[in-house]
Amino acid sequence: MAVSAKTLTFHLSEDAVGQISSLTAEALKEGNIEEYDIERLHLAVEKVLLKWLAVLGEGTEGTYRSGKRLGRQYINLSVSGPRVNPFGEDGGDCVLNGGNSVQTLLANIGLTPSYHYVNGENQISLMPKRKKINPLIYLICSIFAGVFVGLVCRELPYDIRYTVSEVVVVPLFDTFIGLLIATALPMMFLSLIWGIYSIGDTATLGNIGKRVIGRYLGRIYFTLVICTLVCVPFFEYAAGGTTAGGGEFTAIFSMILDIIPSNLISPFVEGNSLQIIFLAVTFGLAMLILNKKIPVIIQFVGQANNIIQLIMEWITALLPLIIFISILQLMLTDMLSDMSGLVKLFVIIILCVGANLVLMVMSVSVRRKISPIILVKKLLPSFLVALTTASSAATFSTNMECCGKKLGIQHKLVNFGVPLGTAFSRPGHAAIFFCVCLFMADTYGVPITFSWIFAAILTCGLLALAVPPVPGGGIACYSILFLQLGIPVEALGIAVVLEIVLDFLSTSLNMVAVPVDMIHVAGKLDLIDEKVMRG
Repeated sequence: MAVSAKTLTFHLSEDAVGQISSLTAEALKEGNIEEYDIERLHLAVEKVLLKWLAVLGEGTEGTYRSGKRLGRQYINLSVSGPRVNPFGEDGGDCVLNGGNSVQTLLANIGLTPSYHYVNGENQISLMPKRKKINPLIYLICSIFAGVFVGLVCRELPYDIRYTVSEVVVVPLFDTFIGLLIATALPMMFLSLIWGIYSIGDTATLGNIGKRVIGRYLGRIYFTLVICTLVCVPFFEYAAGGTTAGGGEFTAIFSMILDIIPSNLISPFVEGNSLQIIFLAVTFGLAMLILNKKIPVIIQFVGQANNIIQLIMEWITALLPLIIFISILQLMLTDMLSDMSGLVKLFVIIILCVGANLVLMVMSVSVRRKISPIILVKKLLPSFLVALTTASSAATFSTNMECCGKKLGIQHKLVNFGVPLGTAFSRPGHAAIFFCVCLFMADTYGVPITFSWIFAAILTCGLLALAVPPVPGGGIACYSILFLQLGIPVEALGIAVVLEIVLDFLSTSLNMVAVPVDMIHVAGKLDLIDEKVMRG
């Protein structure tokens, strides 16, 4: 069997299983895939083939296909015969620990094969993400290029400088922002629906599921409350009503009532993000409850979500260019001269992230009676991987090892909770969103009232769940946040650059929160080995 073969017919046997799984690993290496992805996918394919061999029997004909699609490596395996889903159905056996819901969650971050049964064939598709150069390199190059070109342009005569800004730079930036806003609302809607459905089924929302999901959601809003307390001394706040508390209460009450839309169309026409989030949660829960009764709708939503995520990946692939244009625009229009307060923003963000990290460690240390130094050593690898890659997917295997081997959490909880946390643990993004919105509101003269802060906390927490799992994915959310909170669209030029810089910090807080929250849930469910955790 030559590695270069694009299509290969085989017959199921123990020898064929070994050959095909090895061929898969070699093809993934040729596709420049991350090592931890290769190992996981290699083992998954082997288990899938063994499952098919056990059920369908020796001699069953199959086909192996490999190649590239849209510039990404793909591998398809198919065998003829009755439907045999190796990922399990209706709570049945699954070749990958964790069940069908975990398979769906991991597929969303590109770490697990997906199963389909088409025209009498069982099909497995693998399309992992390629290994990429550290985005920090692109970031640094884009920033330096933008600053250098900006300094050169500032030396040009005013007329030429004005022409470059108004004829070239501004139209390019406005085009990108327009594309971003047009994509952001459907992305948020579909991402939340599919994220809720990916939980699996109502059975998954049993004792363990409710605790894990509730912990992740609670962490987001606890983080935002801490951020609010940290930010209080740094900003001036406006009174929201003439009667003591009356105006603010009325504004908040109206805001809560306004979350429920009058019809299904107006939220998208008006760009009301809270109403769109309400509809997304409602549709997602309905799909979760009905599950297999609506296969056509589920397939449509899943495919639509894949399409919008792919479009967002294409947009974020332009981020180095967008960073360059954003910095160049800021320098040509002298906007940076009014941005001296950026130092204050970075100080606030560091204080917010630091305060939350300290509280996370201390909460585990006090409740579980573990030395904070030992706990920090166990959590440090997850923090460093997330901080240097800004990728939740890249941190996945580190968190699996941390929770299972270093913290002594039982595998049945780890195999469910860590994939769910990779998709839903977003306290870092919520914190960064809140701090940046507060800073931009203060910079552009938007009144910061109690009702505004309430709206910011509510919206930042919900939008954090919709951040796509791609570097710089939070940029799309800023366009929605600014629209909801009354911040001028001009602020997006600065927010684009800030998101890329701060994405590393927000992802590190997200991923450290996963093992911390898993410890708390495991402790309540008595699913943790205390000796391993403290050792």
